[in-house]
Amino acid sequence: MSKKNEPLSARLTRMQTSRYERERRMHRLIVVGSIVLGMVTVALIAAALVQIFVIEPQRVVASVGDQAITVQQLQKRMRYDQAQLVDRVNLLSQEIAQLQQGNDPSDQFIQQFYQQQLQQLILQGSAEQIAQNSLDAAIDDLLIRQEATRRGIAVTPEDVTERLETGFGLYRKTLTPFPTYTPVTPDTPVPTATGEVTAAAGVTPTATPEPTVILPTATPRLQPTSITEGDYQLLLQNTLAQYQTIGITEQDLREVIASRLYRERLQAAFAEETPKIAPHYSFDYVRFNTLEDAQKAAARLAANELDFKTLISQTNAITQPAPIGSGASRTLLSQPSVRNQFGAEVAEQLATAPLGTPTPVITSSFREFYILLPLGREERPLSESEVENEQQRAFTDWLNNARANVGLIQRLIDPTAIIPQAVRDAARNFQAQYGSGQ
Repeated sequence: MSKKNEPLSARLTRMQTSRYERERRMHRLIVVGSIVLGMVTVALIAAALVQIFVIEPQRVVASVGDQAITVQQLQKRMRYDQAQLVDRVNLLSQEIAQLQQGNDPSDQFIQQFYQQQLQQLILQGSAEQIAQNSLDAAIDDLLIRQEATRRGIAVTPEDVTERLETGFGLYRKTLTPFPTYTPVTPDTPVPTATGEVTAAAGVTPTATPEPTVILPTATPRLQPTSITEGDYQLLLQNTLAQYQTIGITEQDLREVIASRLYRERLQAAFAEETPKIAPHYSFDYVRFNTLEDAQKAAARLAANELDFKTLISQTNAITQPAPIGSGASRTLLSQPSVRNQFGAEVAEQLATAPLGTPTPVITSSFREFYILLPLGREERPLSESEVENEQQRAFTDWLNNARANVGLIQRLIDPTAIIPQAVRDAARNFQAQYGSGQ
């Protein structure tokens, strides 16, 4: 039977079936498309999460040799450094407030000193400054650890634990008592069988024994009292709970302590190497305000128009350069003191220039102009304060040179571009409370 003569009901059934098939195919396409779209969306979200929580934190911000500083490490450092800064500012503010309540006139100087320190700390409170300072500190830590390792200096987990415990007041080791003065009795003459008096070694014989000399007994310093193990654990857990709010773990805290120990031990190594004896110089000098004045004076000295003593006298009347002592006095000044007061260029000249002959004009690193008259050189021990300054300078000079080693240090990401939002928020609150420090 032809389709033309086919019953209407049959034709409708076939049309309905065809439409049903089309709708089913469309539904299948929609379902498959939705599944594919969902899978793509999930994949994109997963990729974003991997980027945010896996790849991004491990991106290298900077490297020191073969050691890297990652985004995650630096962001933790930012949060820790910011918390430390806020704590120091709050503590210093409390100290100033207490001094302001007192009536002791001598507290005024201390208060001004604290105010200056407070302003310097407040200047470090912006998020950008914290980011930069944290990266610099992280680079310093790696430089110090690498140099310490090269020198065979190590910090063990036990060292870190001991510092952590003593920081809270738990002392497991028996502390060495401080020495005290004891009564000293000089050698006493010993009578012989004949009744004569003979002296003990190094003592002049006398008929009457010398009285016993009693030196005053020094009061020993009190040793710190150790807290209990239970108190230590309580303090530690409270501290870790506070740090946990800014994402700092116990291992992070231990790394901070280890870095401090490495720095201390490397500084001690530099201190041990620092000479305790240095050249001391006797010399006269004239300091000039301009290079032209110094060159004119040097020309007059070379032409024998005047001697150095006369030059000092004439220059004093004009510029008051204040040579050592007064007039043409000769004072032994250590090489470090010369370097600090006059500059390294003056110290170098005094080390090699002929004695008794005026030097050429010297331009110091302080942009001052000198003519020197070296008078004497002598090796002498440095004072205690000079030794300490030289020890610190040796470490600081090494660190500055290491920081300038562009072949060793690579800075790959601007730290201000990865500041955590929590650090930015805290910095805004900090500046709202204390201002910008200006």
